[in-house]
Amino acid sequence: MKKISILLVSMFCLAAGTVKAQDYQTAIGAKFYLGDGTLGGFNIKHSLAEKSAIEGSLLFASGAVGLEGLYEFQGPIPGAAGLQYFVGGGGLLAFGTGGGSTSFGLRLTGGAEYTFSGAPINISLGLDPTFYLAPSTGTNLALGLGIRYVLR
Repeated sequence: MKKISILLVSMFCLAAGTVKAQDYQTAIGAKFYLGDGTLGGFNIKHSLAEKSAIEGSLLFASGAVGLEGLYEFQGPIPGAAGLQYFVGGGGLLAFGTGGGSTSFGLRLTGGAEYTFSGAPINISLGLDPTFYLAPSTGTNLALGLGIRYVLR
């Protein structure tokens, strides 16, 4: 919990240090999940409109490969240039690599992202619960960390 608090405080300090937001259309990079066994993978986020975006990831875990697709509502956080909130959800499809089973789950997401004004870098931190539906039911809670390069 202490590490999460330090990371959140650092993000808000970075936001306070800049004066101009950098808007972007598409950003690519990596996303890592802490807490659900997923190591992470490739990530892309694309803005559809001023207040909505889609995000996709190719994720790798021990013994599995996953595809994640999310639809997100987003908006600026007043008084913090470059900092936006996001909330949304989507699906997660995982394939076992050793002849294992395929699983499907619904994933929710909510958090904040920051785009640096002086560099084409975007970072995000979100809380991502997953509700597994097949082949068996279950839940999991993970902390998602994204680091992306802004393409414009």
